[in-house]
Amino acid sequence: MTNQIDKIKFSIGQDGILCIDCLPNTIMTIEEGKASTQMGRELIDGKPRPLLCDLTNVVKMTRECRQYFAGSEHATILTKSALIVTSPISRIIGNFFLMANKPIKPIRLFSNKEDALIWLNKNELN
Repeated sequence: MTNQIDKIKFSIGQDGILCIDCLPNTIMTIEEGKASTQMGRELIDGKPRPLLCDLTNVVKMTRECRQYFAGSEHATILTKSALIVTSPISRIIGNFFLMANKPIKPIRLFSNKEDALIWLNKNELN
């Protein structure tokens, strides 16, 4: 199943991972953050899932949006998050997100989808 809001595409892979892909020149504001969480909530059907988010095309993410993504409301839709950061801007956004915020669920940055999927598919005991 695939859905889209504005510049963000959502899907659930055969492995059950919630995938979010941002289209070129995406600016993430608190409004996009909340809409993204709502769309994710609709797709997961009440079962939190691992999240794969490709930030490559994100050119800006507001402070409020970063705080929202690190908070409890967004955390209800996921078990852990892998962020794909292949562009210099997306890497800066990802690193800043990790340093400036304290996400509730485990989160890691990856430079490629394959490594991110390996980590997301691991059953870790916490």
